[in-house]
Amino acid sequence: MNIFQLNYEQRLKHWHQLRIDLENSDTKTKCIEIDKFWQAVPLVNHYLHTDYIHEWPDPWELISDNEYCVYSRSLGMIYTLMLLGINDIDFVDAKDDNNEDVVLVIVDHAKYIMNYWPNTVVNNCLQDFKITKRHNLTPIIKKIGQI
Repeated sequence: MNIFQLNYEQRLKHWHQLRIDLENSDTKTKCIEIDKFWQAVPLVNHYLHTDYIHEWPDPWELISDNEYCVYSRSLGMIYTLMLLGINDIDFVDAKDDNNEDVVLVIVDHAKYIMNYWPNTVVNNCLQDFKITKRHNLTPIIKKIGQI
């Protein structure tokens, strides 16, 4: 069963358990498992817009709203990474090698590329993408009180 089809309390519990399970893992394992967790969300075409990043939901609102586009899925990944102490994160819009628009979460100087295809976190190279826009993470960091 997809946890994103469960009620809010159950979704929150699963997300909390993910963070507990990964607390002492290495960065690679964290990235792979976080990507796997958030890849399960059912996607809609539009939910968040980057022009309003300062109005985006905090992690608990995100899980409560349970509405996911590629930006909100990446937001869930970013919140999870940050709450696990990973801060070397870039959040970008890009074009893939097929000239398709993608939204990427790049970790550890592009060692890990998340929010692309499922199960490809360690199999992507940043050179396979053309970055079209970098997003400032400050409003997102503020949502979880890390600045």
